[in-house]
Amino acid sequence: MGQPIRPGYAEKAFVVFVLLIALGAFQNLQVTGPIATQNMGMVGMQILWSILYLITWVLYSRSCGNPFRALFVVSPLIVVVAFAFVSAIWSQDPWLTARRSIALALTLVFGVYLGTRFNLREQFRLLAGAFAICIMFSFLFELLGMNPPDPEVPGWYGIFEIKNHLGQNMALSAIVFLIWKQVEPRHKALAIAGFLASVILLALSIAMTAIVVFALLMLLLPYLQWMLRKSRRTVALATSFSVAALVESGLYSFTHLQEVTSFLGKDPALTGRLPLWIVSVSMALERPWLGYGFDAFWLPNQTYTARIWRLMSWMPPQAHNGILELWLNLGILGTGIFLVVFAYYFAKALQYWRRNPGPGSAWPTIFLAFLFLMNLTTAFFLANNNFYFMLYVAIAVAISTKRSSISPADRIVDAGADRV
Repeated sequence: MGQPIRPGYAEKAFVVFVLLIALGAFQNLQVTGPIATQNMGMVGMQILWSILYLITWVLYSRSCGNPFRALFVVSPLIVVVAFAFVSAIWSQDPWLTARRSIALALTLVFGVYLGTRFNLREQFRLLAGAFAICIMFSFLFELLGMNPPDPEVPGWYGIFEIKNHLGQNMALSAIVFLIWKQVEPRHKALAIAGFLASVILLALSIAMTAIVVFALLMLLLPYLQWMLRKSRRTVALATSFSVAALVESGLYSFTHLQEVTSFLGKDPALTGRLPLWIVSVSMALERPWLGYGFDAFWLPNQTYTARIWRLMSWMPPQAHNGILELWLNLGILGTGIFLVVFAYYFAKALQYWRRNPGPGSAWPTIFLAFLFLMNLTTAFFLANNNFYFMLYVAIAVAISTKRSSISPADRIVDAGADRV
């Protein structure tokens, strides 16, 4: 069998388009109707995603001799998705859970396609292209007043619906450009420009969670680089020290909540998140083991949803904590499966970094750390049609196969490859 045809401009443009839609770019331009219908989906977007996934499957099948077999390179994640699908049996809305589980499975397929069709360097080019579009249009929208912010919530929104989306996307964008500079030094000037522009937009968003997570990762990166060069014993001791420091920091923050939140410019209730977490735990304890069904808790037609919204004096569409959201949707059993799989891939990412000290090898570990930290105050661990779940799957592919490491041979072969 001959070698698969290398991705062309059209295929790369398609992938960048899907990444932009998955990021939520330009969705601030949509008219979604009354807020009471939130979380029920939009027919237009459902049709668009159906078309995109059909094209994805055609491209994936064409480039992979046995696409179904190739999917099992991420079999631990397939177990997670399968559990979400099975939750339709006890879901409050079985049809909705089944439909969204199918979308989650197709999101996984796109992630596998991204991870198998493109090596890490090509993935960085695609990500850099998508984030560059987000950066340029975010500045344009703000300067032209095309996305005016809520007067009560200061900060830039860019091309996203809320400032937190701009903040978290620009935090990851800055990390992507920072690592891309190492992966392809010939694009150093572009990478530095992208990094600086991302940091500026991150600051202008005033999204404190994203700012804090980005600062933590910038401090964590050199520490991890030092740690992974040491012996296994030193790594174990350093890891134990890091966990102890993290626990101590958490305890200090909890016991000095007002001082910490005041320093970050927040109220002690964390902009309504703390009472929301309390209510979410109370509701999760009503169905602790299996939850309410995948993506079937925050539904406007449920009596308890209206009561929670009245109690909160706002309409949260999620628990604003990834683990709590998993608990509500999939119960303790599903949450445990997800966290075990996540820990498995995080350990593999560290191992990958240790065994491949070249450029880009830090990316899987840094992304997974970013994903975990961001989910402390928002929830997108397990979400269909979601950029971050796609990237999680693609990274799982990268650290599970030998092909994805960036070696000198790759640089020679790719020297004349098409650029995004």
